[in-house]
Amino acid sequence: MQESVEERHERILQIVQEREVVRVTELAAELGVSTATMRRDLAALDQLGQVRWLHGSVARQTASLNAHDTQPDRHSQSGRSQHQALGMVVPTLERHFRPIVRGAQTAASASGIRLIVAVSGYSFACEIIQMREMAQAGVKGLLLSPSWDVNGPAAAEAERILTPGIPTVLVERRLPADLHNEGIDHVCAAHAEGAGLAVRHLARLGHQRIALLSKNTHTRPFIRCGYLTATRALGIADDYLSAEERPSFGDSDTFERDVDQLLGLRESDGVRAAIVHTDQDAINLFQRLALRNIRVPEDFAIVSYGDEHACLPDVPLSAVATPGEAIGEAAMQLLLRRLGNPNTQRWGLELMPALQVRASCGSQHARHHTSPHDATAADCR
Repeated sequence: MQESVEERHERILQIVQEREVVRVTELAAELGVSTATMRRDLAALDQLGQVRWLHGSVARQTASLNAHDTQPDRHSQSGRSQHQALGMVVPTLERHFRPIVRGAQTAASASGIRLIVAVSGYSFACEIIQMREMAQAGVKGLLLSPSWDVNGPAAAEAERILTPGIPTVLVERRLPADLHNEGIDHVCAAHAEGAGLAVRHLARLGHQRIALLSKNTHTRPFIRCGYLTATRALGIADDYLSAEERPSFGDSDTFERDVDQLLGLRESDGVRAAIVHTDQDAINLFQRLALRNIRVPEDFAIVSYGDEHACLPDVPLSAVATPGEAIGEAAMQLLLRRLGNPNTQRWGLELMPALQVRASCGSQHARHHTSPHDATAADCR
């Protein structure tokens, strides 16, 4: 009888508890599964806080790591340079960060470098510990996506990410101008421009009332800025429905109230289009409209901000897609650049999103207004 995922997770936890630190390849061989399957298992257990996964090794949550624990497998190093290991700390391996990590790993592998990845579960305190442990274990540079406040870090938080004293690149995060530091580069998606793409596309289709719904995430301030800039430039109404300050990350309850407000505006003020961040919430809006017999795109147009799941509805959603893998690759290249020349000028890179036009906007003609790299409904299969 084949072992279930839950049973395999129990065996992993038992082995890690007994040995404290185990190589991923050794654990996979012992349990008779592929390393890809083992990495998925470890990512899930790491997210639950049951183990610490540092890409090549897995450890008990209470285990102390040393330089030996973070060294690559001997076999995986054959034919590679003996360059130092680099570290990457991200809040999650899901959704937006999955392709970013993949891109960073691809760039590291191409340079013969091992990348150690740690996942914090959106805990800034955990990230500080992971950074410190990586620095103590001998990594020579870090890619970081800190889980500080969505409006940016306080001075004390910014200071804490500098404490390891090694070259660092922020990924999908940036320091405020008044906290400028010569040793910190950053790579981000140009989210403000991405929101502007969506506004202008809907405006070209004739919409003069375009709502914006956005959860309380680190991306939200930039989406809001791009939306407001575009609506003001076009002279159309500002229907930003998530303007109040919110203390909690994600805030599903208040987002649902925003949807109720949007449906009210549709009835009273003629709002017939919305940009929705995230794509999962855009799908939820689509479903709520369908339950009220409001047709997409005939009665209402939707553009999702995010393209991970936008193809799932029976009417595929137009979406702003961020270049996740390219962000990860660029971040790794910037880190290698700074390692090669610590005194080089500080860089901040923004990579442009693309508007993927599909059926949820209701216009075949509108496809001609997007970039040559944009997708159409044919991309949703």
